[in-house]
Amino acid sequence: MLSTKKTKPTSSNPYQISSSDTIASNDDILTLILRCLPLKSLLKFKTVSKHWLSLITHPRFRPKHSSTAISGLFLRRLSRRTNPIFDFVNLSPHRSRAPFRSLTFVNDPSGIRILQSCNGLLLCCSFRVFRTAYYVYNPTTKHYTVLPPLGSSRNNAFGFSLAFDPSKSSHYKVICITNSDPDLPDHYQVEIYSSETGPWRPSGRPFVAPSHVQFKNGVFWNGAIHWLSDWGDSLCFHVEEEQMRDIPMPSILDEAVRPCRYFGESRGHLHLVEIYGPDNLLFDVFEMERDYSGWFVKYRVDLNPVAASFPEMVRGYVDPIDLQFYAFSVLCVVREETDEGSFMVLHLPNKAIRYNFKDNSFSKVHDFAPLGSRAELVGDDSLEFECFDAYQFIESFACA
Repeated sequence: MLSTKKTKPTSSNPYQISSSDTIASNDDILTLILRCLPLKSLLKFKTVSKHWLSLITHPRFRPKHSSTAISGLFLRRLSRRTNPIFDFVNLSPHRSRAPFRSLTFVNDPSGIRILQSCNGLLLCCSFRVFRTAYYVYNPTTKHYTVLPPLGSSRNNAFGFSLAFDPSKSSHYKVICITNSDPDLPDHYQVEIYSSETGPWRPSGRPFVAPSHVQFKNGVFWNGAIHWLSDWGDSLCFHVEEEQMRDIPMPSILDEAVRPCRYFGESRGHLHLVEIYGPDNLLFDVFEMERDYSGWFVKYRVDLNPVAASFPEMVRGYVDPIDLQFYAFSVLCVVREETDEGSFMVLHLPNKAIRYNFKDNSFSKVHDFAPLGSRAELVGDDSLEFECFDAYQFIESFACA
């Protein structure tokens, strides 16, 4: 850390000033030095002084080293419909406090919910009188932006998605899918908001899409927003080219609806998990080729040892809600810098575990507090979270 100790004046030069004082008194030089530091050091140096805090959290401050490591997961508790409370599953090697328990950056009695996470930024919303307000929030710097109203299409919005790639630009875009014609429910329009250029604008002509595409759960990867369909091909929207394309999907086996248990991105990789049958603890994690030529098996998973160690995940019956004999859900597939460290976060009743792909080892990483009255209604073997209920936390100084 930089020394702020002053050099005592000498008889030969009573006005002598140390080099550290020169740097500390020059914001331009100090900012250049701070920009070269790793993110974890910057987070610590925010506490050195109010002046350093103001420099590091300034909207124009851009550190050279951006992180793609997932430090944890935010999960919204189902026991609170208003003023939602979030659990935080820490995935970093060091103990870390949750960045927040609830989102209070604006005063809204209905509370703020997370819609999507994308490379350190969160797309959020709150339900106000006569309209829904949308925000982009950085949980590291606590900065946020209120998105402008969508306009006449706000009541026909089917889904909002955040597109942000800090390796290419400091700006982000928000994609909204609206209904272009109330009389034609399968006709849609893409609307785009840019943090660089401002207001919402329509992109291209209206397009036709089947009703089984899930526009509420977009995943940003490879410069595009991706949406799953319950059957057939899925869709993606390339943000820069502003073009909608089909995504080839694995063939559906013996089921009417695609049995998707996970769909998400990590460190530039798009993953898909499909589990067939109500009592299957053997499944594959697929990865999409970057040229969209198809999916390939990246990891093979065997959860039989997990079920033996955590018998509470064995229900003894097929749940009428998720149609599964075993109580578990995939919250996140996490890629590390080296593939040997990659792992998966699973949700079991009242806990989360970390499952390492390389050696199939596993360990508990989090205990969830009981759900109270809800647990009495649905039973102790219930699951509170699915994959789209988990939002990645990546430390970032990106401007929201």
